[in-house]
Amino acid sequence: MFVIGIALLTAACGLVGGSEDAEGSGSETTAAPGVGGDNQAADNADAAVESEAQSEELPLIDFDAVFTSGTCDQAIPSSYDARCGTVEVPMDWETGDGTVSLAVAVFPAAVDQAEGATPSDSTPVMYLEGGPGGHALEALQFTAPDFLDPLLEDRDVVVFDQRGAGLSEPRLACSEVTAATRDLEDIPVITDDAADERFHDALARCRQRLESEGVTLSSFNTRFSARDVDAIRQALGYDQVSLLGVSYGTKLGLEVLRQKPDVVRSAVLDSVFPPEVDSVSENPQTFVDSYQQVIEACSAEAGCRATGDLGERLADMASRLQVEPILVTVEDWLDGSSDEVYLTGDVLVGLVTQALYSPQSFTDIPELVADLEAGGLAVVEEYLSQQRTTERFFTDGMFYAITCREEVGFSNPATVIDPPDPFGLRTEFNLASNVGSNAFATCQAFENGLAPASANEAVQSDVPTLLLAGGFDPVTPVQWAAEAEEDLTNALLVVAPHDSHGVSGSQCGMSIISAFLADPEGSLGDDPEQALETGCVSERRWGFIDAPAAPVALVEASFVSQGLQIATTRPESWTVGVLDGDQYRRQSFLDPVQLHQLAGDERLGEALQQFIEESHDVQLGPSQAVTDSLTSVDLSGIGADWVVRSAAAPDVTVDWFERPMGQVLIYVILVSTPAEREPLIESVLVPALSSIEIEQAG
Repeated sequence: MFVIGIALLTAACGLVGGSEDAEGSGSETTAAPGVGGDNQAADNADAAVESEAQSEELPLIDFDAVFTSGTCDQAIPSSYDARCGTVEVPMDWETGDGTVSLAVAVFPAAVDQAEGATPSDSTPVMYLEGGPGGHALEALQFTAPDFLDPLLEDRDVVVFDQRGAGLSEPRLACSEVTAATRDLEDIPVITDDAADERFHDALARCRQRLESEGVTLSSFNTRFSARDVDAIRQALGYDQVSLLGVSYGTKLGLEVLRQKPDVVRSAVLDSVFPPEVDSVSENPQTFVDSYQQVIEACSAEAGCRATGDLGERLADMASRLQVEPILVTVEDWLDGSSDEVYLTGDVLVGLVTQALYSPQSFTDIPELVADLEAGGLAVVEEYLSQQRTTERFFTDGMFYAITCREEVGFSNPATVIDPPDPFGLRTEFNLASNVGSNAFATCQAFENGLAPASANEAVQSDVPTLLLAGGFDPVTPVQWAAEAEEDLTNALLVVAPHDSHGVSGSQCGMSIISAFLADPEGSLGDDPEQALETGCVSERRWGFIDAPAAPVALVEASFVSQGLQIATTRPESWTVGVLDGDQYRRQSFLDPVQLHQLAGDERLGEALQQFIEESHDVQLGPSQAVTDSLTSVDLSGIGADWVVRSAAAPDVTVDWFERPMGQVLIYVILVSTPAEREPLIESVLVPALSSIEIEQAG
């Protein structure tokens, strides 16, 4: 069958995952490239056909890695003064053969160097990206403030692209698969077998090309990547690091704990992917479970329920589009290119399953289907464009090199059973090329042998470890984190029942992480005064986009920004973001309305401007006096020392207010829609501007 992508194990962020092979895969239940090990090996051995012999695990060599300074990629915001460069390591950590160049960026803690201040935490955080194949460095252009700023208050942060992905070399990208995907998007109706043949042929040609270029695919594995982590630590001169891994990054983090526990002070594993789970067999059902949770959550909300049964509406729309596809326009938001593709039932289902990764996206599903029912295309085109844009931040060859060798090879095609299709397009549900019955044909095309048995064995560790799991997570469910916790003797599992994939993407999640990193041992000890405050995971709420908007009721609020306490007002029902001063009207990709209230120096302003302009594709105009502002709302009561900058696009407006207050600048920024701009300025922005006071935190 022609399917809609891969079950990405990527970190969650505002842009929901995409892949360079976002559509196309196979369903034949033919032989896996290898057979089991550990808990599955004995059962799988007799079932495998034409399997590769299991790899022997040889000792890893010693190697003195060196950090070579270089220039930072343009995606890395210049306001952070990052130190960028490369660390060269062996392609093969067992033999020393070949070379991999790892792209690395070190972000210094946000302290006042002029006054001789030093970070309160001398142990840096090393971030481990998801995927496998996610681009950590290039994604910073979207995630930097929310991700970096909370961590940089107390310590340095190290971000790098894993071997085979992103800015590291060689990069295992499959242009053949991208081209095949574009071709398939232009065909309104194609048989499953024909689509499978094109996808598998493209994947096989990619594998052959990479091997002809001198890439040893078997060297791109989690075990060697964990050794890369330690090589970067050594090259940068750190005695220890704290690990922050998300999704596949948790599997990599667990492997570091297996190999080098002494160099890890603490570990945060968000959306846990333990090596011993059988993702091939389990993920089709975990996606169905997550989807059913979203349908039930919609039914429990009056505004969403009033529009009809969401599951039935989606199944009906998918069936209609499968018979009569519609041409829609897809745009790459970064380079401005666009083309037309066919919206089929499979494509719609693919978008829905990708939306399950985040409340910001799955709360948009009712609006997506309502727009299609009314004959509109704006919402689906928005999401398809988002998917097209994010393709560049994922390296598909790296994904298949690891997945086929470490996951599919340890599963058994004879025992994989796909669950019933809740959308009714087929008897069974499986829209991913790397899990369920589709995975085995995929990995015959991208054959990469079978990893050593340790790749499928649980990791035991007593390093202080914080595990985070989201209740709606479709790809790394809560039970996986619970399984990993059983083998970690000094660990705490925190479940965020209302969140999905990537709990660290919320202010609540990041506040828990920051508190844990400040005192890992104390946080997990018996002293109740040092215990982690985790109650916010139950308090976090979101609403579906087509529920009636609540009136704007204001409450007093207090935020900390760069060591300064800000007293102000904020909308009571809005969600606080990763940074204290960020508030969002809804957890929704389709709703741009947000309010930012922050204090700091001009560098903070530069970072904010870059983030706002790139996030909303706008250009802020020159500064104006308040009396010259373009709004008709009366601003005379806020004081004359504010200056205003504005920006407008067809779907979004930005009003930027700043003023000096003591030795710092205050920034208050409203992002809204053109139709709501003036009402929100009057009801939200003016009260915030009028009430702001600051003092030194603590």
